[in-house]
Order: sequence, then structure tokens, then C-alpha cells
Amino acid sequence: LSGERVESSSAERIQLPTGNGASPRVGAGYLLYVSSKGASDSLWKLQGGVATELWSAPARRIIGGPAIARDGLRIAFTSRQDRHTSLHVVNADGTNAHVVTSSLELQGGPAWEPDGRSITVSAVVDGATRLFNVPLDGRPPAAFVAEHSADPAWSPDGEVVLYSGPDIGTTFSVKAVAADGSARPLPALTLGRGSRHLAFLPGGRTLVVLRGEIGHKDLWLIDLATGADRQSTHFDPAFKVRAFDISPDGREIVVEEVQE
Repeated sequence: LSGERVESSSAERIQLPTGNGASPRVGAGYLLYVSSKGASDSLWKLQGGVATELWSAPARRIIGGPAIARDGLRIAFTSRQDRHTSLHVVNADGTNAHVVTSSLELQGGPAWEPDGRSITVSAVVDGATRLFNVPLDGRPPAAFVAEHSADPAWSPDGEVVLYSGPDIGTTFSVKAVAADGSARPLPALTLGRGSRHLAFLPGGRTLVVLRGEIGHKDLWLIDLATGADRQSTHFDPAFKVRAFDISPDGREIVVEEVQE
């Protein structure tokens, strides 16, 4: 990331020993991703050129993308088998994998609260998607946002969480609430299909989003105080990005390119 638009020719391909990878997330010194084989998904960590499988289960799919805790030591993700969903946590070295809750009909990926004591997820209740906070101390999940809400993203300072509203045609609005669940003002922001992943730059005042046509998108930076935006990448039309993440120091982007 720099003050200039980044071209797709500047991107360096990451070689994956597993052959395929999706939903990349960047930790401190490692890359996390999901690999698929048959009807099963597995969670992998690539560090120093060595890939390590952190979690897998027969016939289970990882939904949404994984989330790395702020300390980089724990990973949360959601999985589905048939109609049953679960929220998991595993250490970054692959130890202590366990289910946090299976009581919700989960949708999409989770987000760690900055203090690391709970995880925010979206779940379907009475046919509507809502945000819930799931404590890690064994207490039951608690409703967080009453209106339609999905795809949570916590600001680094823990003061606000962004989320996507309902689809209206091929677009949706981005909204915000404070840590106590009260509404927070936000400059009007509407995104299109395939742009639901939201990421903050360090400092918490700038949001990184995918924006563009359904078949081709670039990364944009949004100033959450003023609403001012700036295009950060200029990918070739044939370079189709499905997912992305920002490194903890805010200096690099990892993108998932889709090829036929």
C-alpha cells in the first residue's frame, strides 16, 4: 500500500503447496488460508515457505473467512456440515482446536472483539440475519444488533463495529454501532455484490473495501470521518479479485485472484 495506485503487475504470486487456497488472512509473519478437497475444507498456515494444516474435518465446509485475533495467537472460523454450523477457535500453532458454540445458525465469517474475550458473528434468527457476541468463557451468545446485520468488522480501538445491511438488488449499505450496540453515525457507503469483507487500516479511521463491477473490482480506501475515498489498486480487467486482507502493519495487501 502506498500513496500511488498499485498495478496488478506489482503483485507477487504466492505458491501454495496445497494447490488451491481461498479466503486469505495475514497474521504476524504468516499467511492463513482455506484449502478445499472434495467435500471438505481445511485451514492452513503458510510461514517461511512451510505450510501447516491447522484444522480439518470430514465433510465440513468453512464458511466466510477465518479471523485472526489481535495478538495473532488464536484463529476463529465457522464451519457447516449439512444444516449444522459451529464456531471454532484454534491456536495459531494448530493446538487446542475446539468448538465455541453450535447453538446458532451461523452466516459468514466471525470477527474478534479487540480485547480477545469474545467473538462477533452473524446468525439467522426467525428468518433474519442478526449479529451476536459469543463470549469465550462459556456464557451463551448474546444478541448485539437487532436489525438485519452481517459481516462484522471491529475497529482496532474497539469503539465501533461495522456491518453490512440487507441486499437491495445487487447492493447493500454499510452501517455502524458502538461497542454497547448503540447506533453510530457513518458517511453513506453502499457497496456491490462480492464486496462484503471489510478491513480497517491501523488507526481505525480508514476502511478498505472492494468496489467495482460484479466481475471486476479494485480496492478502495474510505475515510470514515469524511467519507472521502481513494482508489488504491488498478488491476487489469482480467485480474478478478474475490477476497483480500491487509497485513497487521497496514503495508501490504493479499488478494485472492479467481482464474477459470
